[in-house]
Amino acid sequence: MWLKQGLSKSNLKRAILSLIIGALLVHLAVFVHFDWFRFEFRTLPKDGDHNNNKTLTYVQNLEPTFKPILEVTKNVSQIKKQEQIKIHWFNKPVYIPLNKLKTWLSQCSSPCTYTKDKTSDIVIFDGDTLPRDPPFKKSNPNQIWVFYQMESPPITGSKSWRREMWRNQFNRTMSYRLESDVFIPYGSFTKRLKPLKKNMTAILKQKTKLAVIFSSHCGIPSKREIFINLLRKYIPVDFYGRCGNLTCKKSTETNKSCFKTAEKTYKFYFAFENTFCKDYASEKFYRPESQDLVTVVRGGADYSKLSPEKNYIDTKDFNSVKELASYLKYLDKNETAYTEILERKWKYEVNHPEYGFSEMAEIAQKQWICDLCSRAISWMKESKIYGNIASWYEKDICHAPTDLH
Repeated sequence: MWLKQGLSKSNLKRAILSLIIGALLVHLAVFVHFDWFRFEFRTLPKDGDHNNNKTLTYVQNLEPTFKPILEVTKNVSQIKKQEQIKIHWFNKPVYIPLNKLKTWLSQCSSPCTYTKDKTSDIVIFDGDTLPRDPPFKKSNPNQIWVFYQMESPPITGSKSWRREMWRNQFNRTMSYRLESDVFIPYGSFTKRLKPLKKNMTAILKQKTKLAVIFSSHCGIPSKREIFINLLRKYIPVDFYGRCGNLTCKKSTETNKSCFKTAEKTYKFYFAFENTFCKDYASEKFYRPESQDLVTVVRGGADYSKLSPEKNYIDTKDFNSVKELASYLKYLDKNETAYTEILERKWKYEVNHPEYGFSEMAEIAQKQWICDLCSRAISWMKESKIYGNIASWYEKDICHAPTDLH
C-alpha cells in the first residue's frame, strides 16, 4: 500500500531501519537505567576473627557515556549524602584551630565534615589531655573512637590512657608511631625537581662556631644535659635555653631570629629528643633539615625510615661521646665531606612546623586530616578494637639512654 502512495523502495528500507534502531535505543536506555549503578554485597572478617563477619554495601559507578535520567541522578545525591563521614574532636588541642580544621575537611577529596555532635561517626580523643574516664558512651556499636597522641609516653600530660576504663574503647590510632592507623610525622621530605645550588664558600665563611643546641626542658628522661656536658670535654657547644648557658627569648619572632643566626654561625645543630622512644622524632629533627647546617640527631627513632637520605649524623653510630666529637672535628676541618652532607639536604624540601604554627605546619596538618578522612570511609566497613591502648602506646616503646660514656 505504501508503494501505491508513492513511497519508493529505498524510502521503505529507511523507514524499517529507523524502526529497528529506535527499538534498540529503547532497550539500551532500560539497560543503562538499571545497570549504571550496581549494588554488591561483600563480607569482610573482623580483625582476628574469620568466623564473625560484617556485610557491606557499596555503590559502583560505571560512568555512563551520556547523561543518565533524572531519577538516577537524584539517587546518586542521596547516596553521597549518606556516605559523608561526620567527625567530632572531644578535646581538640589548641594548636589545631577549629576554623582551620573545618576548612581542611571541606577541602579533602573524601566527603567528611566536622560537627560538635558526640554521636558523630568518628570521635577523636587527644591522649595528652584524656579525661580520667570515658566522658560518654558510644552512641552505637559502629561509632569509631580514635586515640590521638603526638608526645612520647614519658612526657604526656595525662596518663589516663593507663586506666582500665579506657580499655576496649579505642578503634583506631593517630600518632607519630609508624604503625598507627594514621601516621602523623612531625615533618616530611619532598624531592626537588632540581637540587638547590648555593655558594658554599660564602656559607662556610660565616660559620665561626662549631655546634649549638636549643632546649627549654631540663631533667628529662634522655639526660640531654649530661650528654652535652660530656661532649663539651672535647668540643665547644653553645647551649641555648633554660638548661644551658645562653638565652633566646621565647617568642615566635625572637626564635626565628635566633635560629636564623644559628644557621649562619654554626656548622652543627644538635637535635636531641626528650626521650628515647620508638619512632619519636619531633620538630627538633625536621626544623634544621631545612637549614644550611648539619643536623646531629639523638633519639629513639630509626631516622633512616623518616629521611630519604643520610643527610644527618646519628649519635647511635658512634661507640662513645669522644668518638662522636672526633668525627665532628674531622668534618670541621674537611670542607669536602661537610659540603657533601649539605648537598644531600639541598635535594629535598622539608615540610615541618618551622616556628610555631606557620604556613608550612598548616600544609602538614591538612595532609594528615585528609588522610584520616579518606581512611575513615573504609573504617566504617571494618571492625577493630584496641583491648589495652596503654599496652600499644607504651609497652616496650621507650628505654633509658645507654650512651653516656
